[in-house]
Amino acid sequence: MKIALGTPLSAVPKPWLYFDVPALIINALEAKRRNPRLALGYEGELWLDSGGFQVLRKGLQLAVEEVAEVYRQVEAQYYLSLDVPPSPTDPPDVAEKKFEKTYRNWVRLSRAVEGVVPVLHVYRDEGLFLKYLRRYLDAPVLAIGGAVPYVLITRGVPRGSREYALRLIKTAREEFKGKLHVLGLGSPSVTPILEALGVDSTDTSTWRVKAAYGKVILPGGGERHVTGRKVNFGPKKALEEELEELRAFLAQTGFPALTPDFSQRLAESFEYRALVNAWVVLHSRTAPRSPAFRKLYAALAAPHSG
Repeated sequence: MKIALGTPLSAVPKPWLYFDVPALIINALEAKRRNPRLALGYEGELWLDSGGFQVLRKGLQLAVEEVAEVYRQVEAQYYLSLDVPPSPTDPPDVAEKKFEKTYRNWVRLSRAVEGVVPVLHVYRDEGLFLKYLRRYLDAPVLAIGGAVPYVLITRGVPRGSREYALRLIKTAREEFKGKLHVLGLGSPSVTPILEALGVDSTDTSTWRVKAAYGKVILPGGGERHVTGRKVNFGPKKALEEELEELRAFLAQTGFPALTPDFSQRLAESFEYRALVNAWVVLHSRTAPRSPAFRKLYAALAAPHSG
């Protein structure tokens, strides 16, 4: 399964200059201002995200015509349609209006630009999800969005939301015959499940975000603080045995920047943490470390993979 790294155009560091990165996903609003391939120094597979989610968070609106204009100017392999994500708390009638708006945006963008990928959102009404899934069955590629609140955050969603969302993704994989991409679930806790379900690709931006907060991502999922910052809540500081486990994983998988002062560089350098995190995200396929995700892996993925 392919994992695309989400990145701003001003990314530091650029992991693809150190090792193979199979795909990048960038914001079209940034691409509007700068040539992304020139800014990134990257010639591989490129996904453009419409930027609609960020615009909605700011209370603004983005027109289909604006997105189409950017997409026509930037050479990429995949262009994600302008979506209107339903909130898990939206009542069904409100959610359906957003599903319909997302569908209509895709129809309009597809007429203007070749290669636009429709986005279908995870939502608590399975019937609504399935209704719109069937509208996209003839598309060559489908992206599943809106899964992050259900799978990785779980605040404000019903109990059992992780399994529910992953079962919807499993259903989409069984019914949709083209390439299936799942947005934002490139965590090592989840990627083994997605891969076993037959998902073709996913993406994540956490490799940089976690590094900026002084954290490293562990093989199999989970994160640990490695700087001298005080930790008041959330993930704990890394134990020596955890750092040794991480070092061993990097050595076994051929990480090209492993050095004798590994622990010190993790503690002192954001760039080094980001490179390590990017490598772990791209290469970790062990069973999930978390008991909750390990249970889901056994329930959902293991039967499929066997």
